[in-house]
Amino acid sequence: MLTRYLSLAVKNLRRRLVRTTLTVAGVGLAVAVAVSLGGFVLGYREAIDKSIEMLGFQVMIMAKGCPYEAATLMLKGGTGLLYLPSDTYEKVKRDDAIDAITPIFVGIAQKEASSIRDEGSEKTFTVVDGIEVPSFTAMKPWLKFKGGAGYAGGKWFDQASKDEVVLGYELAEYEQRKVGDTFYATITPFGKPDLVRHEFKVAGVLERTGTQDDGTVFMPIDAARAAFNRPNQLTILGLKLKQFNAANMREFETKWLKLPEVQVVSLQQVKTTLISLVSTAQTMIAAVAVIAVIVALIGVINTILMSVYERTGEIGIMKALGARRSDIFQLVWLETLMICLIGSIVGSIGAWVGAGLVEKAIKSLADLGVSGSIVRITPGVIGWAMSGSIALGFFAGLYPAWRAASMRPVDAIREGAS
Repeated sequence: MLTRYLSLAVKNLRRRLVRTTLTVAGVGLAVAVAVSLGGFVLGYREAIDKSIEMLGFQVMIMAKGCPYEAATLMLKGGTGLLYLPSDTYEKVKRDDAIDAITPIFVGIAQKEASSIRDEGSEKTFTVVDGIEVPSFTAMKPWLKFKGGAGYAGGKWFDQASKDEVVLGYELAEYEQRKVGDTFYATITPFGKPDLVRHEFKVAGVLERTGTQDDGTVFMPIDAARAAFNRPNQLTILGLKLKQFNAANMREFETKWLKLPEVQVVSLQQVKTTLISLVSTAQTMIAAVAVIAVIVALIGVINTILMSVYERTGEIGIMKALGARRSDIFQLVWLETLMICLIGSIVGSIGAWVGAGLVEKAIKSLADLGVSGSIVRITPGVIGWAMSGSIALGFFAGLYPAWRAASMRPVDAIREGAS
């Protein structure tokens, strides 16, 4: 019986193929928007979690400023740099609550046209991280050197070196640099008007991590501070606490906020800050999705109602030949469900195929402070969207199906013949 109803429903939908196709497209668009929104929410939260985890530490101490600048500084390499006096490191590292600590100096250097891609282009810049290798790599044990021809033998620089650097994966690929090559950078020393051109030997190239480290130049912290003419300053102290919980974090923060130039930022705070930045955007996107669903709902109801009115005579004949109200109701209802089901499949496929374009569009509209993919479409996201589409069909088909089932046979035949 159900097979017969399905066959009839398909034939009825194919009668007005253009109208059916447009209605399916409307449902598909609503589903695509819903899937993309769900994928963005899921992907962005996972990207934040990954970026924060790959920082390697739990707490940052830095100069007072905007929390979002603090977040993007480490997650993506911000340019609004503020500096701490270097003696802050000596004061903080003696705290018994600290399990590990690493000082970091961050600067922005101008790259020369050292690759084909830079020829004739505008000035480009890169983030320079001055680090202490032992403490920095202890917090990021996943940092490994790239293997293969031209990369084998890569290593960290000697801490006393003045002219060696380690390049992140993406930067090395863009600059076309391998171990032993020369990397050129131009730096404006603090307090001096003239640019200074530097040549560094590439000591190693890191494997891809999917974080801000891929686009960073690493060099000894003393060499970095000397190059930027800030010999007694730091940008960030990265820390791990022996016991990291809300109570210990508040105690630690209270202790070190007494220093007038310091702000203490937990990575949980960074996560909250970044999520709050896009909460408004998520609300707006959700509103667009709701509007798309409402439009699709109206379109489905309109299409099925028109189909019912066009088949008034047929429905009257079917009832005169013995079709029950439930048979007519089920037939029309199945047509609605089929439109919504097909639309959900089309929309889900469209969202999955176009995920890259959606991600590129979102990143072009706002700096979200994280690297890596921010749109993650999973079977779970698609399943929820398709379930919602079927529920849409369930409710959208109720009135047209009731309207068709309520027709009196004689009136329906007379109206269909007129």
